[in-house]
Amino acid sequence: MPSRVLIYLASVATSLFLFGCGQTPNFEEAITSYTGPDGANSLSIGVPPGVSGNTDLLVAILGVNGNPNTSGPDGWTAVPGLAGFNGATCQADGQGTACQLAVFYNIIDRTETSVSFSWGGTRRAAGAVLRFSNVDTNAPIGATNVQRGSNAIPTAPMVTTTQEGSRVLRIAISELDEAKTFLSGSLALSDPPSTLRVNLVSFPDASTDPTNGCGPPLSACEATEQAIGLAVSDTRHASTGASGPARWELAGGDQWLAASIEIKRAPGPN
Repeated sequence: MPSRVLIYLASVATSLFLFGCGQTPNFEEAITSYTGPDGANSLSIGVPPGVSGNTDLLVAILGVNGNPNTSGPDGWTAVPGLAGFNGATCQADGQGTACQLAVFYNIIDRTETSVSFSWGGTRRAAGAVLRFSNVDTNAPIGATNVQRGSNAIPTAPMVTTTQEGSRVLRIAISELDEAKTFLSGSLALSDPPSTLRVNLVSFPDASTDPTNGCGPPLSACEATEQAIGLAVSDTRHASTGASGPARWELAGGDQWLAASIEIKRAPGPN
C-alpha cells in the first residue's frame, strides 16, 4: 500500500517567541497514508517512533468518503463524537453523506509500529498518526467540537480550553468532486492555520508514484472525483478560554467537516 511520510519538527525558537516559556504539549512528528486512486476497505498507517523511556500521546486520524461502519485501531480510544459511523460526518450531497472523520488516541511507548482502520466496502481514504510529548497521560483529551459546511472556507470551530498551556488540534476533511475543476495544485486544502502538520489527498501525485499517481493539477485527475482531502494543524493556548476558530481554503467549495480537539499538557507549573 502506498504511503507518504510527512514529518514536521516543531521550531523551539518560534514557540518561545510566540508563546513564552510555559509548558505545552509538544508535536514530535507525523506519518501519513492513503488508499490510492482505486480505494480499499482498510488503511494501515505507520506510528512515528518515540524516544526510549518516554510515554507519549498518539492521535490516529482517518478521513474517508461516505459514512461507513469504521473500526479504529485495536485498543485505542475514540475521541468523543469522532468514533466513525454516524459520528462526525460531512453534509449529504446527491450521492448521500459525503465524508466521515474518525479520530482515536492512545498513550503508548515505542512498541507499536503501525495502526489500522477498516470499514465496509471499497472507499477512498487518507489518514495520519501524530505523536505529542509532554501530555497529561491520565486525561490527554480535553474539550472537543466539530463543524461542517458546504463552501470554500472549511473552519474548525472554537473550543473552550480547560487547562492552561493546551494545544488544540485542528483537523479538516473534504470531498472533492465539486471542487475538482478549481484544484490547480497537488493539494486540496490551502492557506492552513499555523502550525501545519499534515496535508494530503487520498492518492499520490505522479512525481511521488509514477504508476498510481496523478497530477498536479488535481483538476486533471479522474481520481479526484472520489478523493478525500485531509489537513491537520494545531494552535497553542497559554490560558484557558475560547480558542477561536481556524480556517483553510478549498478552491471552488465542497462538502467538508472540521474538528478542534484540546490536547492537555502534563501536570505541573505552566
